Amino acid sequence: MVEKFNERANALATEYWRLKGITADKTGENKLEEIEELLEKGIGGKLREKLDAEAKKLRKEKEDRNSAFLRLEEIKREVLELTADLAPNLDLFEGNFFPYDSEHEPLSENYFSALTDVFFGKPQPSIRFKEAIFSKEGIEVHSEEDSSLKVLGYVTMIIQETARKMLGMENEIDKSCMLLKQNEYAFIVLQTLIKEGGRLRIREIKEISHREDREYKELMRDIYDKELINSIAYLMSDEWKYNLIREHDGEYEATDFGEWVWRFCNAEANKGERKGKRKGSSNSGLNIHKILKILKR
Repeated sequence: MVEKFNERANALATEYWRLKGITADKTGENKLEEIEELLEKGIGGKLREKLDAEAKKLRKEKEDRNSAFLRLEEIKREVLELTADLAPNLDLFEGNFFPYDSEHEPLSENYFSALTDVFFGKPQPSIRFKEAIFSKEGIEVHSEEDSSLKVLGYVTMIIQETARKMLGMENEIDKSCMLLKQNEYAFIVLQTLIKEGGRLRIREIKEISHREDREYKELMRDIYDKELINSIAYLMSDEWKYNLIREHDGEYEATDFGEWVWRFCNAEANKGERKGKRKGSSNSGLNIHKILKILKR
């Protein structure tokens, strides 16, 4: 971990929320518009002097708010850059709990709220993974299958790679998304597992996919089931640095990394769909094949 990580993170978070407060307050902008409309109508006398003074004050606030927007983007980037190097100090771990290193102060709730606000668009008290909880106190592992150190490295990887993706740096999430886009049946399987939120056998994956994707199933009836099975093998293969699904005694479930890859792929697809609508495309909902066409652009 970088020297004095907590102290730097806490300072950035304090500035982040200060700027968020400034940029969120737009009440003065409406008032400024009303005053400027009155001034344009030629109001004179003492009332004009008062309105001129108030308009000057509100213009200054608007300039400050615009500057705050620019500075907020800089702070977001600094938070992500710091997070891309985040890692607990292994010398401090106790049992299955790994706190963050600090010479002077603990990691503040403001930092964790700022980080999750940047990641998800709203602050959250924790990020829950299948085998760990990531919060301002540290990373708490509760795995029954893998070692604490293995889970710790995995969770840390996801957080770091997410920060790198949002910074526009090379990252494993984008690499996996590209691999996923190369096999639409793998996309269908992953979507099915994530939507169901649990472990499924191949038979159950087929049944749900048939129901949700009936029209395409009929068009591709000769190969649909076979390709679903092949795509499961593809998702479990050595193609992936980090698997998107895993198998438990004949049952399959999406991994945490798989869910994060899916989240970003889906967000990009939805973004592409909104752009398409602005160009006059159909307003029908996204289905798997629309998603894949958008992602392959």
